[in-house]
Amino acid sequence: MIDKVEKREKSLTEFIITVVLLALLMKVFISYYFDQQEQITTTGFNRLAQSFNSTVIAVHAQWLMENKPSVVTLKQLNSEAKQRFSVNKNGWLDITKNNFSCEKIWQAAVAVPMSLMKLSIATIELKEQGKNFHHCRYILPSGQFFDYHSETGKVTEVIPKSK
Repeated sequence: MIDKVEKREKSLTEFIITVVLLALLMKVFISYYFDQQEQITTTGFNRLAQSFNSTVIAVHAQWLMENKPSVVTLKQLNSEAKQRFSVNKNGWLDITKNNFSCEKIWQAAVAVPMSLMKLSIATIELKEQGKNFHHCRYILPSGQFFDYHSETGKVTEVIPKSK
């Protein structure tokens, strides 16, 4: 009878140790997953900012080559498709006469929805009194952001979230 009790206690101890080890492994894998997810999001957002900047520069270069029109047409690589971009008087990508200018600028520049890995990218338009140019901030819920100044064509690097 004592033998049966010892076996039960031993199997209960083994069960508890197994559950604790499984919980510990799950915790390690979950924390690793979330660490990697943040890094992947950061890399993806940096890539979107670079793509945005490349489009802005290509549009400006084409504007200079075409003798400074108000609308610039770029041909897509490996395709016959052409995309038209509105530019301001300085030749930088800009949308006028629109309440959602920064969102429209985003759509023109990167042609993807304003989301990254199921995270929405918010837009903040910063206005200066008396200026007809746009200062757009594209920001993730984590706090990372980059800015676009349509007056100068400057696209900032992605600013990391504050810790």
